[in-house]
Amino acid sequence: MSEQVIRHRGARRDENGKFTPATDEPLTATVVAPGGGSEHVERSRTGETTAFTVYFIGGADVVNGDELTVRGQRFSIIVNDWRGSGRGGGLEVLCTRAQG
Repeated sequence: MSEQVIRHRGARRDENGKFTPATDEPLTATVVAPGGGSEHVERSRTGETTAFTVYFIGGADVVNGDELTVRGQRFSIIVNDWRGSGRGGGLEVLCTRAQG
């Protein structure tokens, strides 16, 4: 079952030095799954937990550094590219939130 999420990309300069304004783009995710279980990555005194894992079959315009709004909550993301057999692969996007 597909679900709509929103990709947030901050303002930046492209490879030619041209300014690109910030954008909010709705995307259709193939699946939105609950977090990654009990995994908790610690960084100094602050850690990150995975709240949702979002899958896009065939890919989507999502890169590390973007943020996603999933079910009304905004998250930092980690993008993993995979190559599946027979489907052409896709993207696995981990939606993370810092925990103090």
